[in-house]
Amino acid sequence: MLMWEGMSLTSYFLVVTESKEESVGHAGVWYVAMTHIGLALLLGAFLLLMNGGSGTFSDLRAGTASLSAWTRGLVFVLAFLGFGSKAGIVPLHVWLPMAHPAAPSHVSALMSGVMIKMGVYGILRITLDLLGGGPVWWGGVILGAGAVSALLGVLYALMEHDLKRLLAYHSVENIGIILMGVGAGLIFHSYGLMTLAMLSFIGGLYHTINHASFKGLLFLGAGSVLHATHTRNMEEMGGLIKKMPWTAFFFLVGSAAISALPPLNGFASEWLIFQSLLGGFNIPTPEVALLMPVAVAMLALTSGLAAACFVKAFGITFLALPRSHEAEHAHESPLSMRIGMGILALACLGLGIAPFLVVPTLGRVLTGIGGLPDSGIVFTLNLTVQTPSGFGQMSSTLVMLGLLMLFALIPFVMKILRVNPKLRVSDSWGCGRIGQTPRMEYTATSFAEPLRRVFAELYRPSKELTVDFHPNSKYFVQSIEYKSEIMPLFERLLYEPFLSLIQVTARQVRKLQAGSLHLYLAYVTVILILLLLAARWL
Repeated sequence: MLMWEGMSLTSYFLVVTESKEESVGHAGVWYVAMTHIGLALLLGAFLLLMNGGSGTFSDLRAGTASLSAWTRGLVFVLAFLGFGSKAGIVPLHVWLPMAHPAAPSHVSALMSGVMIKMGVYGILRITLDLLGGGPVWWGGVILGAGAVSALLGVLYALMEHDLKRLLAYHSVENIGIILMGVGAGLIFHSYGLMTLAMLSFIGGLYHTINHASFKGLLFLGAGSVLHATHTRNMEEMGGLIKKMPWTAFFFLVGSAAISALPPLNGFASEWLIFQSLLGGFNIPTPEVALLMPVAVAMLALTSGLAAACFVKAFGITFLALPRSHEAEHAHESPLSMRIGMGILALACLGLGIAPFLVVPTLGRVLTGIGGLPDSGIVFTLNLTVQTPSGFGQMSSTLVMLGLLMLFALIPFVMKILRVNPKLRVSDSWGCGRIGQTPRMEYTATSFAEPLRRVFAELYRPSKELTVDFHPNSKYFVQSIEYKSEIMPLFERLLYEPFLSLIQVTARQVRKLQAGSLHLYLAYVTVILILLLLAARWL
């Protein structure tokens, strides 16, 4: 717990590095508040788990046998909420969209790639290792929280036009995907379906590693864009692919990886999680087995929306015409920044084309924990990964080789067909209008408008329209300003009422502070008398 608190405090100082802006301090306060709420919950969980003994892991494992089912359940709930606040599960994710935009981009990459993963580690350590697994409802809670976090994370990411806030919401989404694997694993574990449990846990851990690589790459890419344009607002970008080709390429690799496109790493781990969820028909309890197809549907919807979101993120940021002076005069990032992005891009490719090496390694790591057997997932000479009982088979390596062969064959096919392409440079078609301007482009807001209408009950955006008429005639308009803001659901329904209650209570308590020394001495005297009476009666 001491090291956990040290990690939290050092992360706070990293978040508030650029503390000149008021929003940075605000984000730091939210982060500290949420992390210390989580710490209090974790202290409660470990005190119950210790049960009067020592705090070593071996003693904690041995002591769980003497705990009642109610106590074990309470330990699970406290630990899940405590570690979940660090991981950023919904509704404890509120600090993530505030902290990531406030922190420097390399700090965001570190926090998203490493720090929030400690929450996943803690959940696995408590539930699977120290408690040795548990009843079905443990896995159901984690699976449900993961599915909701994944779907809400990507839905709110689609509405963002702040590039780093968009990536922060995708951290919520991917933590949700990881927890879907962990939750499914605990459900299978409770039914004794150990091979499927191992497959689920491997998928969750694999996605944990993959998320660290592609999200680190995307945050470094966002930092490169911020370094060149001095803005996080995608509405003021555009055309950066010509100014920053290396950054655009690396960001495209990260976007394809997080969208789970083969042969990159996001595809391999999400495929394993899909396969494990599809194995839910083996669960003997029908009402629990029905949860798995629902989870599959939510994961599929999340994956599709994530791809749409990064079409928006890459297209609005790097394509079309520059929409601001800063974007028009942007420049490529220094070599040191490009090297960092290049290493992570290679990691995305390597982890994607070599699952036959990664999966058995993760299986060996998990073997024996909570009674888990050997994974039963093997790789063969044709470089495929095969799930237990031959339920599914996948090879990102062969996909990559097939794509390379396809690209290599294109020139020969064109030559055989006597295709003679001629380079032609012309303006984009603009509905017959001459002279294209950035005002004719899609923006981040307009791209997401159809989804904003579909999910209007969730978003409930506030709208404000300001029309500036010509001073000499009300029939001529000088400018029109339209503002639309979305307050996330849990901020609107949970945190805002809670903060209002705290403010009202604080105003009432403040009346006790009258500035009179005599009154304060009277308070002390009354409290002392009450304590003495309590000691006498007790």
